[in-house]
Amino acid sequence: MKEFTYKAYEEGNPPEEGFLKAETKEEAAEKLYARGLHLIHLEEVREERKYSFRAPFSTRQSLSLFAEEWASLLEAGLTLTESLSLLEDQASGKERKVLKKIEKNISTGRGVWESFRRSQCFPPFFLSLLQIGELSGTLPEELRRLSAYYEKEDLFFRKLKSTLAYPAFVTLFALAVFFLILTFILPSFALLFRTLSLELPRPAEAALALGLWLKDYGTYFFFLLLLLFLILFLYFHTKKGRKTRDRLLYHSKFYRRLLLIRFCYTLSALLDSGRTMSESLSASREVITNHTARLALLRISEKVTRGRDFSKALEESSFSFPLLTHLARVGTESGELPKFLRYGGKILTREAERKISRFRAILEPAVLLTIGLLTAAIVFSVMLPVFTAAGSHLGG
Repeated sequence: MKEFTYKAYEEGNPPEEGFLKAETKEEAAEKLYARGLHLIHLEEVREERKYSFRAPFSTRQSLSLFAEEWASLLEAGLTLTESLSLLEDQASGKERKVLKKIEKNISTGRGVWESFRRSQCFPPFFLSLLQIGELSGTLPEELRRLSAYYEKEDLFFRKLKSTLAYPAFVTLFALAVFFLILTFILPSFALLFRTLSLELPRPAEAALALGLWLKDYGTYFFFLLLLLFLILFLYFHTKKGRKTRDRLLYHSKFYRRLLLIRFCYTLSALLDSGRTMSESLSASREVITNHTARLALLRISEKVTRGRDFSKALEESSFSFPLLTHLARVGTESGELPKFLRYGGKILTREAERKISRFRAILEPAVLLTIGLLTAAIVFSVMLPVFTAAGSHLGG
C-alpha cells in the first residue's frame, strides 16, 4: 500500500494537510471525496533520495558556495543562463553535467525551480526557497539566504564531528590495547606460572580464560558481530526499520535538539521569504528526515491550519523544548517570529555544543581510567605472585 500526502479543504473551513494510505492515487482521491473534501494537492510520498558523499551538490559546503556564487553573478546583471554557464565552466565533472542539463532546460523554456527539481541533485529546502525566489522575483536574496543557512549547518556539523572524533579514537585504541594484553601478553605469563608451578590468581585466571577464548574463537565472534551489524543495517534501511530507528532516536533529547535546530533555521528562512505559516510548516516538514518528528510537525501544521496559535500548537507537541515554546510565543505576539526562531536556533546550537564538549570531557578520562584500572588489575594479579615466589626463593 502506498502513502500519499494531500492538501484539501471542506466548504467553509480552511485547507488541511495530511497523509493517506491507498493502493492508487485515484483510490486516495476517492477516499478524500468521500470525506467531503475538495482536493488542492495530492502526491505520492516517495522514498527520499539518499545523497552520497561523491554525488554532485551533496554537501552543505558545496550548496552554500554554489548559492553564494550564483547570487553574486545575478546581482552583477548576468541572466540566468549566462550565470549558470559561467558556473558550469568553473564546476567539477559531475557538477558540470548537472548545471549543463539545468541550463539547457531553462533555455528551452522550463522554469528555474522545475529545472532544478528535475536534476534530482538538490534537497527540498533548497528547491523550496528557489521556487519562492523565482515566483517573487527575489532569486538573489533567496540564494543568499540559502548560502547562509547551509554555511551555519556545515559549521555546526563540522564542530560536532571534530568533537566526537577524538573520544572515538581513544576508545578504539584503548580497546585494542586491552585486547592485545588479553590475547598475547597474558598467555605468556600463564606459561611462566606453569613452569614455576605457581597458582594463577583468580582475576588473572578469568582474564586468561577470556583471552584464550578470544584467541581461539575471536575470529568467529568478530564475524558474528559483523553479521549482526549487517542484519541491523539492512533492517534499518527498510521502510519499517527506518520508522523504528527514527522512533528510537526521537526519544533522545540531544537528537531532538539537533532536529529542532534545523527546524528553527528552516522555518525562519521560509517565513522571511514571505510564505504563510501553513506553507512554511509544510515545507519545513520536508527538511526533517526523521519520520516521528515529521508526524509531530504534521499535527502542529493541522492545528495551525484550523486556527490554533503556533506557540500553543508547539507547546502541546512533543517536538519542542520549553525555551523554544517561550520564544515562539514572544515572537508571535511581537510579530517577529522569524527573528525569535533564529535566536532559538542559536541558543539550541550553543547548548548542543556545550553538551558535546561536556560529554567529551567526561568520556575521555573515563575510558582511559577504566582501561587503565583493568590493565593494572591484570598486571598486578600476575606480577605479585611472581615477586612473592621470587622473595620466598631468595629467603629460603
